[in-house]
Amino acid sequence: METNQTNQKKQESWVPESALDVLMLLLYAKGQSGENGEPIEGITRLDKIMYLLSQSNEFSKIVNKGYNFQADNFGPFAPELFDDIQALKQEGIIVGASERKTTNKIETVDEESVEKIFEDETDMKVSWKKYCVETYKLTDLGMRIASQIYNNLTDSQKTELITIKKRFGQMSLKNLLYFVYSTAPSNMLEKSKIRKQVLG
Repeated sequence: METNQTNQKKQESWVPESALDVLMLLLYAKGQSGENGEPIEGITRLDKIMYLLSQSNEFSKIVNKGYNFQADNFGPFAPELFDDIQALKQEGIIVGASERKTTNKIETVDEESVEKIFEDETDMKVSWKKYCVETYKLTDLGMRIASQIYNNLTDSQKTELITIKKRFGQMSLKNLLYFVYSTAPSNMLEKSKIRKQVLG
């Protein structure tokens, strides 16, 4: 679905038709807080959770129609996701708030810092520094659109979406990467710069 037709298409069908729809659903779904619209922190986390949805029972066909996950520096990566994020920002459906905050290197979730997670920290000791982290959330408009799509999901789709967000939305990046790396096919990891460090 073309992003500039988002509002019109949603009013016509209100069912998930594209990877972009699933991205909005992910941001809309309840996470560990139990509240709809729980934000997701970091582009790497968002990318990896969308990859997991691309492998899921309920959403794989929809996500894989729009996102071509491929091997990259940090494992499975879909360049189309970044285009969708920018398009949704321009349409006022999501916002990405950047904040420099004190955080553990291992918890850092911005793409540029992922490679540094393991640098000079082979024993995985905690290192507290300031990093710029972008948090993604739906606007009021985005919440209204996503809720209409969500309300037409099957019970099994809702269950799977919430289960994935609750499990991985707040998980440490180290553990999330380990899960993805340990379950992804080897061809998805062949270009990774941190494969040995992630898998130990």
